[in-house]
Amino acid sequence: MAGFYERPESEAAKWCLRLAVVTVPFLLLTILLRRGGAITIEQSFWLVAVAIAMIIASLVFGIRAVLDLWDKGYKGGRATVNGVVLGVLLLAPFGVQFLNAVEHPRLNDVATDVFDPPSFIRNEGAVQDEASVYDDFFARKIVASYPQLVGRRYEAPSERVLISVLEILDNWGWQQVAAINMPQLPDAAAASADGEDKTSNGEEGADGELAGSEAEVLQLQGEGADLIPDILIEVEARTMALKLPSRLAIRLRDEDGSTLVDMRAASDWGPHDFGSNAANIADFLAELDVLLAGLAGER
Repeated sequence: MAGFYERPESEAAKWCLRLAVVTVPFLLLTILLRRGGAITIEQSFWLVAVAIAMIIASLVFGIRAVLDLWDKGYKGGRATVNGVVLGVLLLAPFGVQFLNAVEHPRLNDVATDVFDPPSFIRNEGAVQDEASVYDDFFARKIVASYPQLVGRRYEAPSERVLISVLEILDNWGWQQVAAINMPQLPDAAAASADGEDKTSNGEEGADGELAGSEAEVLQLQGEGADLIPDILIEVEARTMALKLPSRLAIRLRDEDGSTLVDMRAASDWGPHDFGSNAANIADFLAELDVLLAGLAGER
């Protein structure tokens, strides 16, 4: 009498696909909660760590399912392939971030001028005392790691450069949180700056406090600075998915009719920025070069 052999289905294949599929809404919910401000940055990192663990577990089950299919002839080939492919796709962005962590140094504060970095107007969150941080060792580390981070000199008055800076901030959606020594701009440029949370010397900002006094301006300029005060703008940029904040300081310094632009970027959500701060500065200065074509030059 002929018998019929029914192939058992691999449990590992089932769990491989289940974990991969469940991770998708889990990650989407984490991103939505973080973007909506319902969870803190630390909580979002823990949830992302759980998601990564689920993806790795899915791939481990996938390897086990492949062995079951090969050695024991179990069913579940389609579930295994779908689970492994989905798991690899989900893990790819985290793999890219891991490579960035390996490629870039362990820094969360970089500047184009490592000897006299632009100061943050609101001393909170990121590095507060740059004099104790930007020492010779720290400066050499930034220069060696990011040689492309250099200031720009434009053969144009600071008001003209400021118009282009504000245009980039408006186009990129970077939120302006404070400013010092903002000059009076033409109506067209001033209109594009309306609605931003900025402050000027002697004016109130969005938080109702003075952005800076004469003493603060002199301190920001340092000894031997030009009589024309530096224009200092502080903005906040956020990452695409989890909206992790980074603070940037943009300094425009008038030097004999030309304008020297320096930038500083810092993030306080971890000791490693994965190169994002340096990328923000490089991209911003590259866009500024495009808007001020023919006037740009390295310092």
